[in-house]
Parts: sequence; C-alpha cells; structure tokens
Amino acid sequence: MEKSERETVEVINTELVFPSQTNHYGTIFGGKLLALMDMTGGLAAMRFACEEVVTASIEALDFKMPIKQGDIVKLIGRVIYTGRTSMVVKVDVYKIGKFNDRKDFCCRGYFIFVAVDANGDPKAIPPLKLLSEEDKKFWGIGEAIRKRAIERQKTKGD
Repeated sequence: MEKSERETVEVINTELVFPSQTNHYGTIFGGKLLALMDMTGGLAAMRFACEEVVTASIEALDFKMPIKQGDIVKLIGRVIYTGRTSMVVKVDVYKIGKFNDRKDFCCRGYFIFVAVDANGDPKAIPPLKLLSEEDKKFWGIGEAIRKRAIERQKTKGD
C-alpha cells in the first residue's frame, strides 16, 4: 500500500556545551557535534516516516565557526528529500546567545536515513510534499546527495 504525501518535519534540539564535550582548545569535539546532528536528523526522519530509521550515510561537514565550552548550540533537522525507503535530512547548527537573540551559523550536514521494520529490512515511507520554492531547492540538493551515495556504494571496497 502506497503512503500519501506528507509535509516535511522539522526537529529542533538545544544543547549546552560542557567541559567534557570539548578538546584541549576548548571547542566541541567534532565527533560529539556529529552525534548531536545524527540524533537530531534521526528524530526528524523518524517523525516524518512514522517508522524506525537507521543512518545510512553522512555527507561531509564543514565547520564555519568554532563552538566553545559554555556555548548554547541549536540544531535544526529537516527532511528535504525522500526515496522509496530512504530520506535525506538537512541538519543546520547554530551557536545562540545565552543572554541575547544572537544566532551564528556554525555548520550544515546532510544525512541519509533508511526506514526499517522490526527485522531491520527497509520499509516504504511517504513521499515528501513540496510546498515552497525553498522545498524544491533543497529537494534538488537532496536528490544529488542521494545519487552520490548510490555511486559510492557501487565502488565500495575498491
């Protein structure tokens, strides 16, 4: 049975950066930030698909601004592309002011998640309903990311 189109889902997480999450420069470990982004993206994918999901691929991350101990980090995950069982989720990271409205862009990552059943087998998801020009723009980005991931899988182990 085919599922009907669904609007994107956005998940917002906020985290305070503690000393145990930072390196000797006092900035957040890249792996810690990646874990927070994966969690946020996974929640957005799960809520969109109404299914369990697993991470299938992570695109490159470029850090634009350091995140330091004591900073508040805001992560926004949003489904931007869907296939039959997979979806691409864009996760943006901002450093936000503790005592003001300042919001600085720190990085963006794209994650591919696959919906799975209780046996871990891929499961169909609803198609994404595109409502705006921004939705269409990010759909194109997501489609290109998915194609690159498929090409990488073809050459895996070479």
